[in-house]
Amino acid sequence: MAKATTNPVKDAKPRSKRSRRKNRFLPYILGGVGVLLLIFLPIIVNSLRSGGLPGESFASQGNTHIQLGDAHPPYNSDPPTSGWHTGDLIAWGSYDYVVPDERVIHNMEDGGVILWYRLGAPEENEDHIEALEEISSRFRRIVILPREGMPTAYAFTAWQRLQRFDEINEEGMLAFIDAFEGIDHHARF
Repeated sequence: MAKATTNPVKDAKPRSKRSRRKNRFLPYILGGVGVLLLIFLPIIVNSLRSGGLPGESFASQGNTHIQLGDAHPPYNSDPPTSGWHTGDLIAWGSYDYVVPDERVIHNMEDGGVILWYRLGAPEENEDHIEALEEISSRFRRIVILPREGMPTAYAFTAWQRLQRFDEINEEGMLAFIDAFEGIDHHARF
């Protein structure tokens, strides 16, 4: 008995035009998905990462250097957490007098945390400074400053972050400083 032979070329069924059309767009679909991942993955990761951090988050207003006294748009937080500032740092440490915001923002950009206290009488200011120095004694990049008209007794700022305190809260204050002190923010907007 003769064996029946099949001709794979003759017996093959042609692929439909529809399946060829699907395959032609597959690289574009995969490329589009890849582009979307490149765009949204960093946003999602940053959101998840900053979600557990202390304080309120503010959008970056950039890191443009200006001369002290130059006009600029208003800051989006009070005290400010980013934006227009002078190119120099003020010395790390404690102050009993008000320093212009533009002089302090570069310290935050360089990984500093600003510990603001409500400006009061000289004795009150000294008490605030002593309490804040005790809490922040193990950190290097700290500036302690008075601020006029603050709605709370204390406010801590770091690049794009702000947390307010009605009174000394050592645990909360240390958590804020631990989270942000030493993180450089140059060229991040």
